[in-house]
Amino acid sequence: MTKPHAYPRKKLFVNREIQGRLLARTALYWVLYHAVLWMAMFFYRYAEHRGAVMAGAEPRPFSDLYGQFLREHQSMWFCAFAILPIVLWDLLKFSHRVVGPLVRFQHSLESLTAGESIHEVRLRNGDLLFDLQTTFNQYLASLRTLQSDSELAAQTGGVNESNSGHELIESQLTEELQQLHSEVQAASASTNSATQHVVR
Repeated sequence: MTKPHAYPRKKLFVNREIQGRLLARTALYWVLYHAVLWMAMFFYRYAEHRGAVMAGAEPRPFSDLYGQFLREHQSMWFCAFAILPIVLWDLLKFSHRVVGPLVRFQHSLESLTAGESIHEVRLRNGDLLFDLQTTFNQYLASLRTLQSDSELAAQTGGVNESNSGHELIESQLTEELQQLHSEVQAASASTNSATQHVVR
């Protein structure tokens, strides 16, 4: 595994589509949870009041009962909204450990598509998806190997074509030399025959 970068990213919010929806949904769940908890607590108090009334206690108006409950438990909402930014900030940092590498891989793929050369992808300290980093770098290494083999095959093919051309030329020259040699031998034989005839 390659050593990740030691310096952190300058931006935590790098993808609105993923991180924005994640933060919004978490905030929604947070509010819904406390709203349901609030209503459950109040109806429990109201049920206690109705039981007391059935036992002979004096009934109280609903608004009076809810107002008292609000005064007694309003600190719950203060604490809930005070801790919500802390939860969202921590979630933003954690989501960045996943979304940051995804954005890095996306940029690398865009560079590959544009024909640029990428040697290796290195994630930073604290990032997740290191298994994906290993697999992606293995893919880049295999891609470079395929490109090297293709270039070597192209070069070898060019050499073979050049050698074939030289062999064809040599073959043609050899045939012409053999034909010329045959003609010379034939002429020589004819000359010798004529000479012998004159001598006789």
